[in-house]
Amino acid sequence: MTTANPGGSARWTAEPPFESEPTTASAEGGSPETSSVASHAAPAKPGLYRRWRAWRKSRPFVGALLAILAGTEILLAYSAPLPVAIHFGFRNLMGFAVPILMILCGLMLWFAPAPRAFYAILIILTSLASWLTSNLGGFFLGMLLGILGGSLALSWSPDKGPKRSKKAAEAT
Repeated sequence: MTTANPGGSARWTAEPPFESEPTTASAEGGSPETSSVASHAAPAKPGLYRRWRAWRKSRPFVGALLAILAGTEILLAYSAPLPVAIHFGFRNLMGFAVPILMILCGLMLWFAPAPRAFYAILIILTSLASWLTSNLGGFFLGMLLGILGGSLALSWSPDKGPKRSKKAAEAT
């Protein structure tokens, strides 16, 4: 449906959905305006943000994110064109393997958080190993982010609700 504005341009307006449905509130004594809004309300489904928040809280999200950022930073710092840092052979392979392993462990913390202690310890160890293999741990920043992310992931536990003391439980 189009309506004309005073300026002469046409404007599109949407008609209310399901206008021809009968309302139940008018038979109950309610106003038809409020009943049509209530009858057209969508079912209470969790929104995208609520599902995202529930997914994020069910795993060590921040620790994994810091581990992924640390691995990315170390990988970028290692592949930076610095004339001083030249590596050959096995050390060159380790310079790429350590940050890639950190990124993979961070992704595994997101998508399979059950063995989180193993992944978190592996992130901390690879962060420390990056000191020797990847330009001083990505110039300290990547190594520190990896240690922090691994520590956060190791200390995370699934939320089981607020803990109540025995005294508070007995008082109620």
